[in-house]
Amino acid sequence: MSNDNDSWIRLHTGWEPREVGWALWQPGYVAHPWPRDELGPDFVFYICDDVGRDGRAIVAKAKVTKMVPTTEVKSPEAAYRRIADALFDDELTIPPENWRANRYNGHKSAVPWPQLVTAWRAEVEEVEPHVMPELSSFPRSGWLRTARLTL
Repeated sequence: MSNDNDSWIRLHTGWEPREVGWALWQPGYVAHPWPRDELGPDFVFYICDDVGRDGRAIVAKAKVTKMVPTTEVKSPEAAYRRIADALFDDELTIPPENWRANRYNGHKSAVPWPQLVTAWRAEVEEVEPHVMPELSSFPRSGWLRTARLTL
């Protein structure tokens, strides 16, 4: 059971910059859990990353500043272009070759298209690593909802 005091945590696993996040999936797939109603400007979530021998920990707090609402794209290049046009600027960008080299994007490139993309840009504030047992296994969606986060 979830409530308004729950916190959302996004699995990040080393990708830089942390200020940009996205998800790609095939039409018909319904990611769960997913912050469908909450994800938008001013949405606050926490970023989980690998922290060495301690496993995974909350390492940052993020607040969404810009969004690419769920949109159908016909190719990996179209997904990149949609995100770049909406979220990148002179201060923050991901070069196309880095986008293609991302392990997640490589996996998604190999499955049928079109796909749906959702993306966000956030202001990120680093926090002291906060280890929680449930961070060791995330749902397939990459999002975890918990009432146990006490930062």
